[in-house]
Amino acid sequence: MLVIKMSNKILSLTAAMVIALSTFAASVETDRAWYLAGEAMKVSVTADNALIAYAELCDTHALAAGVVIGMKEGHGTGTIELPSDLHSGYYVLSVYTRDDAHVAQRLVAVVNPLHKNVDDDIRWEKITHPDSLSYSSTGEGLKDDSWLGTGTSLPTADLVGQKDIEERESEGHIIKARIRNVYDGNTFTGSQICPSLSIIGKQIHYFEGNMVNDSIAVFRTFGIYGKQPLVLSAMSSTGASLPIEMISPFASLLPKRLPHLVFHYKRSEVEARSMDMQRHQIAIAPAKRELKLGDDADDSAEEGVPLDYDRTVFGIQPDLTYNLDEYRQFFTIREVLIEYVSCVKKAKIDGVQYLTVRKGDEVYNNALPTLVLIDGMPVFDIERLLNYDARRIHYINIYADKFTFGNGVYNGILSFITRSGRLTNYPTEPNVQYLVYDFPE
Repeated sequence: MLVIKMSNKILSLTAAMVIALSTFAASVETDRAWYLAGEAMKVSVTADNALIAYAELCDTHALAAGVVIGMKEGHGTGTIELPSDLHSGYYVLSVYTRDDAHVAQRLVAVVNPLHKNVDDDIRWEKITHPDSLSYSSTGEGLKDDSWLGTGTSLPTADLVGQKDIEERESEGHIIKARIRNVYDGNTFTGSQICPSLSIIGKQIHYFEGNMVNDSIAVFRTFGIYGKQPLVLSAMSSTGASLPIEMISPFASLLPKRLPHLVFHYKRSEVEARSMDMQRHQIAIAPAKRELKLGDDADDSAEEGVPLDYDRTVFGIQPDLTYNLDEYRQFFTIREVLIEYVSCVKKAKIDGVQYLTVRKGDEVYNNALPTLVLIDGMPVFDIERLLNYDARRIHYINIYADKFTFGNGVYNGILSFITRSGRLTNYPTEPNVQYLVYDFPE
């Protein structure tokens, strides 16, 4: 989230700004040379200037598993729980950071003695005398890097202005989303779509994403930790809300081909390790159920605990604050705005209805909309908001300067805060996704 307050034609940064640091994943190591499907793979990463690294395990078809690894002083470790239904053969373990200048990769052998699979690429060589297990390869694809695919890089953090940069944190968590860009008879390009991610609560945590193509958005969040209720939305240039859903944050760099695995094994040792793996799976099953993160239900946001109310956003006070407990109660927000909040007006920009705010008698560019939020969620359907029960609103905060979030520029912020901070009984915005997400420390 890039937030810039513009006052007297001077750019000044008022919130943390993501800075590209030419970060790259230098190396990756695993705790074993080969794994049984269903085992836990420990991954150690060395990466300069990174707070978070992303590790993914792929074959030539798809992403098999992944994990987000927290980094400290250039080092970090994480655990990938290998699915028990993986096929036998080689996989590629890739590790990269948000700036993704280079990707560290290594081959990992996975053996599944319990299930046969059409994708198995392994030849079993039984041995009886050696005390340890071993594996080898035909060598195909190991003489060069031809088994690697063509890497794709996520786009760098947009830098807007170079003045007064504060490295309120330098890095955060990547979230990716898929958007249906063909909707209601119209097809939209990436430049015509504005994706957004917001944390639901009494404080404002709003992030605009970058469209990497016509249907995939990438959000670079920061300063958010633990399980948080959030909402994903995508607005088209015509004002239509487009269907959106979260997808894996990993890049899925698929190799072109992988070497054939020749596995030399001692049956008793493989069976013993398989039994240990099964006991491990049974032991962690309850914890895995607890890690299930939200769903598409509208009430899933109720699972999160919103942060305490603080009217200070980005280190500044609102220009105006209305505590509705101090006024006569009305039934709708429409009546409240008419009776009390005279600096808010309805306007149409390119045929789309917006609410706009102004600071006193100042003249400003009406071509730019105001960012309207309720409990941190962006509002697209103004009529839905105006008809909402005003008795559920506790505060209305108005920030009347210009703000930049990612690629979006807004003339002010109009923030409605409910008493619960959880969008209580707010009519569902069409096509948005509500879920509870566990942000890594």
